[in-house]
Amino acid sequence: MSGIEVAAPAEDVVRSGWAVEGRRVRTMAGLALGLAGPRAYLAVSGVLLTLLVSSRVSSALAITFALCANRLVGWLAYPVLGRASDRTRGPAGRRAPYMAAGLLVMATCTWAFTVVPGYWPLVALVVAAKTASVVFGLTNLAVVPETFGKSRTVKAAVVVGVFGAIVSLAIKFTVLATWRTGDPATWNLAFRLAAVLMVAAAVVVLALVRESAAAREVSARERARPAVPWRRELLDILHAPNGGVLLAGILVFWAGVSATGYLAIVYFQKVQHAGAPVQTLAGWVTGVPLLIFGVGAGVLLSRSLTRKQVAVAAPAAGAVLSVLQFASTHIWQTVVLAFAGAPLFFAFVISLAPMILRLLPTYGGLGELLGKLVAPFSAFGLVFAFAAAWAVDRTGDYRVIWVFPAVAGVLQAVIMLWLWVPAGGERPSLDGLLERFSDWSLRQVTGGGRQLFGGTVTAADADAASLFARARDLLGDPYAGDDTAATPCAPGTVRSAPGKDLDP
Repeated sequence: MSGIEVAAPAEDVVRSGWAVEGRRVRTMAGLALGLAGPRAYLAVSGVLLTLLVSSRVSSALAITFALCANRLVGWLAYPVLGRASDRTRGPAGRRAPYMAAGLLVMATCTWAFTVVPGYWPLVALVVAAKTASVVFGLTNLAVVPETFGKSRTVKAAVVVGVFGAIVSLAIKFTVLATWRTGDPATWNLAFRLAAVLMVAAAVVVLALVRESAAAREVSARERARPAVPWRRELLDILHAPNGGVLLAGILVFWAGVSATGYLAIVYFQKVQHAGAPVQTLAGWVTGVPLLIFGVGAGVLLSRSLTRKQVAVAAPAAGAVLSVLQFASTHIWQTVVLAFAGAPLFFAFVISLAPMILRLLPTYGGLGELLGKLVAPFSAFGLVFAFAAAWAVDRTGDYRVIWVFPAVAGVLQAVIMLWLWVPAGGERPSLDGLLERFSDWSLRQVTGGGRQLFGGTVTAADADAASLFARARDLLGDPYAGDDTAATPCAPGTVRSAPGKDLDP
């Protein structure tokens, strides 16, 4: 396994210089201030929006449809709009118009959430807002490497992230202070404050955010390049080693998560009697602390268990935890279960990440690539989500939503029995990985020739789409050095030679 490269390829090395480029300074300010918009939307689009919808209708299926209907169009809209942004030309560049338009749509819909009467107008607003939110997110991700160059992306993301965290905390504090779950009269302020912040963010983004001159050169090349049919790319992924197994397993996992999705918020309120402030606090507890604990314990598990053992055990354990969640009575029991499941979840990610990364899409600009990455998750989660909502309506018991992730966990565990692990690749190679990653991150932030506002961004450095190609090999090739056929064995068989599977 090659690990993480700490030096950029020759064609990506930036030209150093100490002159400050005004375009990058303005873009940094625009991105940092512009984060107020999506942070404000996130503050109201989760718990608060779900509770608002549930105040209009009592049917779980109706609540789920309102909050998930955007996926019916999103699976196609995201790659289409991503490709459109890749090929857009104009004085504001490729990404800023889509970012600003997304924020304005989100703002309009958010302001109107508490104003429009009835159910179906609210559904239409939610669909528009959620679709616009994803479009903003995709183009926002793309503009950072295209403005500052791939060699400065981490440094730029750190600066933007610090400002975003401050904005996020301020907004969440305001929401918690103004929202009263049992008093609908207090709900307007939270949504309208968020809408005002989104409008302000849209103006800032459109006025300040600009991609680099080198990115415009890359854009011209992208417009001249013929588009590759998506069907061809899907076939390439399915024919890759473990392509069908990993894709099916991940999508089944996502379907299980989506089954509880928004209904879990109503479940916490109705069954565990946890209002918006308590749910928000529980979300903070299961945020960074859970990440730190899960990654640390996950590394230890991935060293102790083989890839296939982790691939099967993690979803099976998730099924058990879902059953325990069914019997829980307090939201802090849910927090404990989250910490119990985190080690195996992160062990799964650590063990299988090198295989999963090799299934990333490869054709198109960064906007299209991100859209194609998001699209299948947008579509596949609908089946279990609607089934869980139907079950709640039939039984009148919100606890039944946890049956579906339990079923998904069992299905994923069975699917993972077909995972093919090449000889010598039973465990991920983690030796020195954290050190190499730390060194790489440090070079990104402090390395010479990577001045955030100085130096020249070359066309190769601004070609953000190549990040997907690099990501495929980020953790090395888990199949390198194995000369057997790249096809999975059936459960209960042993690969003895290329193309030959024998019963044990």
